[in-house]
Amino acid sequence: MTQTLDAVSSQRAFRPHTSYRHEAVFYRGHEEYMASIVPFIQEAVRGDQGCMVAVPGERLRLLQDAFERHTTGVHFVDMTVLGRNPARVIGVWQQFVEQHPGPVRGVVEPVWAGRRPEEIVECQLHEALMNLAIDPDTPLWLRCPYDLDALSTQIIDGAHRSHPVLVDGDDIIGSRSYGGVTYANETFSTDLPAPKGRQHELEFFTSDIHRVRSAVLRFADQAGVATDRAGDLATAMHEAATNSTAYGGGSGTLRIWRESGALVCEIRDAGQIAEPLVGRRTQTPSGSTGRRLWMVEQLCDLTQIRSTADQTIVRVFTWL
Repeated sequence: MTQTLDAVSSQRAFRPHTSYRHEAVFYRGHEEYMASIVPFIQEAVRGDQGCMVAVPGERLRLLQDAFERHTTGVHFVDMTVLGRNPARVIGVWQQFVEQHPGPVRGVVEPVWAGRRPEEIVECQLHEALMNLAIDPDTPLWLRCPYDLDALSTQIIDGAHRSHPVLVDGDDIIGSRSYGGVTYANETFSTDLPAPKGRQHELEFFTSDIHRVRSAVLRFADQAGVATDRAGDLATAMHEAATNSTAYGGGSGTLRIWRESGALVCEIRDAGQIAEPLVGRRTQTPSGSTGRRLWMVEQLCDLTQIRSTADQTIVRVFTWL
């Protein structure tokens, strides 16, 4: 693989970039994957650019092997860990850009075969929000691989809507269905599916918000959630409930139910959130909506935040 890497890199001229670029890369099989990604990373190495590679499992090992002699400046991350809750990923990219002055490149693969449907929905929202999170003048060039053999047509269509540029082999074109800010806002303002199981419901107010923590701990114990994870979940829902009493009219509703392989907790209130990136940035004031929801996203396995015309929903999944 090293010989292939050197041969390819010697044939490509280095292309510096000065603005934000967000590309979806479509591939079939390891050979096409490596042909699309290896030269891209190698150009970053040759140009002394910071580069983070966040891809899952086997593909991470393939790229690490390819760059065993070229690791300086390349940061490898297992996406199954970083992207377990997609809501955490934007903050990581912002930190990486801040730590690396000048042009930066990245490879990030948020969707892979076998992800749960709820995770895929949040990956698609994440990809859309990346177009809002990064200033157009930021010299960050991202390539997001999508496996045409393993992923559904719906997922591929979503990639077309969330990426302004599409790469398929040697073809680099603008996406005709790119949705930009409109697509991101539409996704963020769409209500979540109704619960699939029987639910426990609790209305709470500022004066009795402690009941939220007690209810979550009780149901987590019944579901067999480990003590430490149950404590994190209870803390997260208490933060979300506190946010509801502060910005949602002084009250909210907690709902808890079981789905296949998950305990689901949700808080709804009558408030609205105008910023779809809420909770995804790391630098937010203590006690603010963003800080509380950031804590929810750090503590939970999967977070879904939506704000419709008449309510805000914070739904979290704990995998059993």
